[in-house]
Amino acid sequence: MIILASDYVGFQVVQYLIERNERIDFLILDIVDRGGYNQPIQELCQSYANIGTIGKSIDLQNQELITQIINAKPRIGILAWWSYLLKGPILEIPTLGWLNFHPSYLPFNRGKHPNFWCLVDETPAGATLHYIDEGIDTGDIVAQKRLEKSWEDTGGSIYQRSCELVIELFKKTYEQIIADQLPRREQDNRLGTFHTSNQMDKKCQIDINASYKARDLLNILRARTFPPYPTAYFYENGKKYAVEIVIKEIQE
Repeated sequence: MIILASDYVGFQVVQYLIERNERIDFLILDIVDRGGYNQPIQELCQSYANIGTIGKSIDLQNQELITQIINAKPRIGILAWWSYLLKGPILEIPTLGWLNFHPSYLPFNRGKHPNFWCLVDETPAGATLHYIDEGIDTGDIVAQKRLEKSWEDTGGSIYQRSCELVIELFKKTYEQIIADQLPRREQDNRLGTFHTSNQMDKKCQIDINASYKARDLLNILRARTFPPYPTAYFYENGKKYAVEIVIKEIQE
């Protein structure tokens, strides 16, 4: 097994596999260290005997390491919150393939910021486990679950809930995945949606002289409410103003 792990989800996945005493032949951590979880993951592994090589994302550019991975013939690769695309020969190394964790209900919201777009576009939210191919979040699905949304949700709450849901889904289906007992369902990407990073930034600039449907504007504002990250914003007289929103149900 080879795991590429990052952030809270990566930590939870590594912890779960250690608790199961699973053999981890290669563990690669993101050198960017999103969320600051590299050290906690390494601390988990310090007293764990059933682990091989631990490296950083930059090491994947080292042909010597790639050769070691090829020679080890890992059965499965796991991308636990990995933000980089895998390209070239590394795609073909694991026998079963690379299992990816995506915080959306694929084929909806492939690409970046699904927690934002599921609110703005009013598309399904959820979590999906799928094997990667040469596309972006287009590979065969093996497990997924929808996440119910409400008006009280924000981009922040959807993100946190999606993280927990994808971990729950992985733990629930892990034994079947390892045994290759789950059918692979091809995605119909004609029915889904795809977004890039710069699309969100453009959408979040509010034109105060434009007309919006109230529903659409509320969705943009709450989708970008995710402290401590930037909010939606507008300009007036050369000044930039941030806009956050709180929506609460009133019990009548």
